[in-house]
Amino acid sequence: EGDEPQELADGFLAIPTPGHTAGHCVLLVGGRFLFTGDHLSWNRHRRRLSASRSHCWHSWPQQVESLRRLTNHRFSWILPGHGQRVHLPAEEMQRELRSYVATL
Repeated sequence: EGDEPQELADGFLAIPTPGHTAGHCVLLVGGRFLFTGDHLSWNRHRRRLSASRSHCWHSWPQQVESLRRLTNHRFSWILPGHGQRVHLPAEEMQRELRSYVATL
Protein backbone atom coordinates (compact mmCIF):
# COMPACT_ATOMS: atom_id res chain seq x y z
CA GLU A 1 0.00 0.00 0.00
CA GLY A 2 1.05 3.59 -0.48
CA ASP A 3 3.49 5.12 -2.90
CA GLU A 4 6.70 5.08 -0.85
CA PRO A 5 9.51 2.64 -1.70
CA GLN A 6 9.76 -0.29 0.71
CA GLU A 7 12.94 -2.17 1.58
CA LEU A 8 12.09 -5.86 1.33
CA ALA A 9 15.52 -7.07 2.47
CA ASP A 10 19.02 -5.66 2.46
CA GLY A 11 19.63 -4.39 -1.09
CA PHE A 12 16.08 -5.11 -2.34
CA LEU A 13 13.88 -2.04 -2.76
CA ALA A 14 10.31 -2.30 -4.05
CA ILE A 15 9.27 0.96 -5.71
CA PRO A 16 5.57 1.51 -6.42
CA THR A 17 5.11 2.52 -10.06
CA PRO A 18 1.39 2.56 -10.76
CA GLY A 19 0.34 3.14 -14.31
CA HIS A 20 0.80 -0.02 -16.35
CA THR A 21 -1.46 -1.59 -13.70
CA ALA A 22 -2.87 -0.06 -10.52
CA GLY A 23 -0.48 -1.95 -8.23
CA HIS A 24 2.61 -2.13 -10.43
CA CYS A 25 6.01 -2.07 -8.70
CA VAL A 26 9.59 -2.24 -9.88
CA LEU A 27 12.39 -3.88 -7.92
CA LEU A 28 15.75 -2.18 -7.44
CA VAL A 29 18.45 -4.65 -6.48
CA GLY A 30 21.79 -3.58 -5.10
CA GLY A 31 21.31 -0.03 -6.35
CA ARG A 32 22.20 -1.27 -9.85
CA PHE A 33 19.56 -3.56 -11.31
CA LEU A 34 16.04 -2.23 -11.93
CA PHE A 35 13.56 -4.99 -12.75
CA THR A 36 10.79 -3.03 -14.47
CA GLY A 37 8.22 -5.60 -15.56
CA ASP A 38 6.18 -3.92 -18.29
CA HIS A 39 6.76 -0.38 -17.00
CA LEU A 40 9.95 0.63 -18.83
CA SER A 41 12.35 -0.87 -21.37
CA TRP A 42 14.93 0.10 -24.00
CA ASN A 43 13.90 0.73 -27.60
CA ARG A 44 16.86 -0.60 -29.56
CA HIS A 45 15.68 0.95 -32.84
CA ARG A 46 15.34 4.46 -31.38
CA ARG A 47 18.22 3.88 -28.95
CA ARG A 48 16.36 5.35 -25.99
CA LEU A 49 14.17 4.40 -23.06
CA SER A 50 10.59 3.52 -23.84
CA ALA A 51 7.24 2.90 -22.17
CA SER A 52 4.22 1.68 -24.08
CA ARG A 53 1.11 3.80 -23.88
CA SER A 54 -0.78 1.20 -25.93
CA HIS A 55 0.04 -1.47 -23.32
CA CYS A 56 -0.83 0.69 -20.32
CA TRP A 57 -3.80 -1.05 -18.75
CA HIS A 58 -4.52 1.36 -15.88
CA SER A 59 -3.47 5.02 -16.21
CA TRP A 60 -0.97 6.64 -18.57
CA PRO A 61 -0.74 9.86 -16.48
CA GLN A 62 0.12 7.74 -13.41
CA GLN A 63 2.70 5.80 -15.40
CA VAL A 64 4.36 9.03 -16.54
CA GLU A 65 4.42 10.27 -12.92
CA SER A 66 5.90 6.94 -11.81
CA LEU A 67 8.63 7.30 -14.42
CA ARG A 68 9.36 10.81 -13.16
CA ARG A 69 9.69 9.49 -9.58
CA LEU A 70 12.20 6.87 -10.76
CA THR A 71 14.62 9.75 -11.42
CA ASN A 72 15.06 9.85 -7.61
CA HIS A 73 16.85 6.49 -7.77
CA ARG A 74 20.24 5.52 -9.21
CA PHE A 75 20.67 2.36 -11.26
CA SER A 76 22.64 1.25 -14.29
CA TRP A 77 20.58 -1.67 -15.61
CA ILE A 78 16.97 -1.81 -16.79
CA LEU A 79 15.73 -5.38 -16.92
CA PRO A 80 12.15 -5.45 -18.28
CA GLY A 81 9.66 -8.29 -18.39
CA HIS A 82 9.18 -7.55 -22.09
CA GLY A 83 11.35 -5.53 -24.43
CA GLN A 84 15.04 -4.84 -24.58
CA ARG A 85 17.26 -4.60 -21.49
CA VAL A 86 19.95 -1.95 -21.28
CA HIS A 87 23.08 -1.19 -19.29
CA LEU A 88 24.38 2.38 -19.07
CA PRO A 89 26.58 4.13 -16.53
CA ALA A 90 24.31 5.40 -13.72
CA GLU A 91 24.83 9.07 -14.64
CA GLU A 92 23.96 8.41 -18.27
CA MET A 93 20.92 6.38 -17.24
CA GLN A 94 19.72 9.34 -15.15
CA ARG A 95 20.13 11.70 -18.12
CA GLU A 96 18.30 9.27 -20.42
CA LEU A 97 15.43 8.84 -17.97
CA ARG A 98 15.06 12.57 -17.33
CA SER A 99 15.18 13.30 -21.04
CA TYR A 100 12.58 10.63 -21.79
CA VAL A 101 10.22 11.84 -19.06
CA ALA A 102 10.53 15.40 -20.39
CA THR A 103 9.27 14.23 -23.80
CA LEU A 104 6.18 12.64 -22.27
